[in-house]
Amino acid sequence: MNTFAKPKTPTVRRAKSKSIDTPIAPSLSVMYDSSERVLRFAEVFEDPTVADARGTLQLGFPVADTAEAAMESIRGRLSPDAIHKLANYDPSLLSDDVAFIGDFVSKSIALALPLTAYSVGTLLGPVMRFVHWSVFVVGCELDAEIIFDRDLIDTYVREALPANLVPGTRRNYRAWILRVAEVVNPNKNPHTPLPLNSKSMEMPFTEDDIVALDRWAAGQPTEYRRTGAAVLVALGAGAGLSSVEIAHLTRDAVTIHDDGKVELRVQVYGEFKRRVIVSAEFEDIIAAQAKESPREGFVFAPERTRAQNDIVSAFVARTVRPRGSLTVTVRRLRNTWLVTQMTNRVDVFTLMEAAGLQSLESISRLAQFVPRGTADDRDAQLRGQL
Repeated sequence: MNTFAKPKTPTVRRAKSKSIDTPIAPSLSVMYDSSERVLRFAEVFEDPTVADARGTLQLGFPVADTAEAAMESIRGRLSPDAIHKLANYDPSLLSDDVAFIGDFVSKSIALALPLTAYSVGTLLGPVMRFVHWSVFVVGCELDAEIIFDRDLIDTYVREALPANLVPGTRRNYRAWILRVAEVVNPNKNPHTPLPLNSKSMEMPFTEDDIVALDRWAAGQPTEYRRTGAAVLVALGAGAGLSSVEIAHLTRDAVTIHDDGKVELRVQVYGEFKRRVIVSAEFEDIIAAQAKESPREGFVFAPERTRAQNDIVSAFVARTVRPRGSLTVTVRRLRNTWLVTQMTNRVDVFTLMEAAGLQSLESISRLAQFVPRGTADDRDAQLRGQL
């Protein structure tokens, strides 16, 4: 049997006390506010036993007796199978290294297991190797507040995992490690994970690209496909709709105002999502299509009878695309719309509301594509004179 030895470096001695019998309360970490249509996250890990047990994973100060007792209580409630796997896990790492970090890893996973759907077998390997890299490559102290840091986890997933791992596997590794991090170090781990790399964000189309997309639409062999391609570009780059939203948009969700303004009520499966005003550059295309469509008919690809979520990709796949032409994706069209709105200085709250965003992540990552004014213009903006 391979059991984890205690670290050989000096540690603060922690007195034992009687086991704590208070059960771990279920974690109600999120609620949906239907009146505001937003998710509201509460403090995730409020159970006092969990809070006390975290003290066994921190260095630099004496640990209260209740911390060790809380950790032993949590370990005692694990299934026999989980206890066996924690005690007998034998990774392909140097035995001295495992002896140094093993108890820390075991405690971290034991703390997280009651609060996650992941199994001990799923968590052990990824967490052990991440902690090993943090300590023996980066040089971190064996302290949860240092090691289980989101930025360090993201760096490990991007740079230290084998290069041949596919993106889906990398996302799984990060999810497993982050779930432990959320329990043992909740203060440094917000709820919304950042993308693994820049490939997860598609660059917006340039002005020249939009001209090329106009040529792509005009070059389709039938009027139906020419109109469909133009409407697709308009709904993406002119209103920021997603593929599913485009698939579900019906004529009765389009309002054409007397001044030419085109308003969309975005709905998916009959549920209202948000209201969007189409950019002036594209409103004539949407207005013309809406006027030709029956009241309950679809705006995009109106000859269909149901809202297939893959209708956009299927439509694009059937279009004529000359060799070397742009690949049309709705995500790039939507990102183009977001950058256009930021360039037009739409305030952030108006943009988030129109885009259906719950955080600033997408906006902040696309800000690099927004043209910057001259130094004088930026000064004038800050003074409120531009």
